[in-house]
Amino acid sequence: MSKAKYKIQNWSEYDAALVKRGSITVWFAEDYVKENWSVKPSGKRGAPLLYSNEAIQMLLMLKAVYKLPYRSLEGFSHSIMAMMNLDFRIPDHTTMSRRASRVQVKIPKKARTEPIHLVIDSTGLKIYGEGEWKIRKHGKSQRRRWIKVHLGVDANEKDVLAVEVTEDDYHDCEMFEKLVEQVDDAIECIYGDGAYDTRKAYEVADKKEANLLVPPRDNAAFWKIGHPRNTALFLILMMGLAWWKVATGYHKRSIAENAMYRLKQLFGASLASRKLATQTSEVHARLAAMNTMTYLGMPISVRVGVNPS
Repeated sequence: MSKAKYKIQNWSEYDAALVKRGSITVWFAEDYVKENWSVKPSGKRGAPLLYSNEAIQMLLMLKAVYKLPYRSLEGFSHSIMAMMNLDFRIPDHTTMSRRASRVQVKIPKKARTEPIHLVIDSTGLKIYGEGEWKIRKHGKSQRRRWIKVHLGVDANEKDVLAVEVTEDDYHDCEMFEKLVEQVDDAIECIYGDGAYDTRKAYEVADKKEANLLVPPRDNAAFWKIGHPRNTALFLILMMGLAWWKVATGYHKRSIAENAMYRLKQLFGASLASRKLATQTSEVHARLAAMNTMTYLGMPISVRVGVNPS
C-alpha cells in the first residue's frame, strides 16, 4: 500500500507549544513554588518534612525533562532559585533520591465533558544492562532487565489517564482492571490488543458500562449466547479482520503506541533508578511532564493525499 501524506493544520500553535516545553517557568513556576514548596503544619507530633511532595515532584519533573542526574539536578535547582530571587532551600541529592521512593506523583489530568475512549497497552523500559553496541557485537547477558509500563490513554485528548508499573513477568491482562479503575469519568469504549481478550476484561468493561474492542485470538471459539465478544468474532469471520478494524474504529489503538513512542523519545528508553518504588516515581514524573507537554499543544494532522506507488 502507498503511504499517506499528512499535513499539520495548526502548525503555528504547535510550534509555539514546542518552544514552551523548554521554558523553565513551565516546570518551575514562581507562584507554585511559593505556595507549595514547604510542608504546611499538620498539628501532629514529630518533626515535619522540610520539603513538600509537590516540591519533590517538581524536582523529579525537572530531572526528567532536562535528563539530569541527582547531583546535577541539585546544582541546577540552586541556580534557578538564585535567578528567581527565591529564598527556599534545595534538598541535597541524597534527600531527593530517598524521597523519590516514597512520593506520590500526581499526574495532571484535564476535566472531561464527554465519555472517554480509553486505549490500553504496555511497553518496556530498561533498568540496567549492556548498551546496544555490546549486544550487537557480543550478545546479551542475564543482567539485562526491564520493567513494564502499562498505560491507559485518552484517544481524543492523547493524555495519559492511568498507569501501572510492574516487573517484566506480569502479563498485560493482569493490569487491565487496575488501569480501568483509575479512570473516574465515564468510559464509552476501551481498545486493546489480543492480550486483553479475556473473560475478566469483558467483565471489567461491563461494570464500567463500556464497550470493549479487542480482536479475538486466533482459533477463538464462541462464548455463551449473547456475549459481546461473539459479535466481534462473527464479523471477523464473515468480513475479515481488516474490515472489522475499519468498521469499529479500532485504529484508535495506535494512540497508545504513539504515547509510548513519545514517552521514550522525550525521556529515553531506560531508567536510572534501581528499586521498583523509585522506578515507579520516575515513570510517574515522566508521565506528569508528558501530560503537561500535551496540554501545551499537540499537532492536528489531516490526510492530504497518497504517495504514488
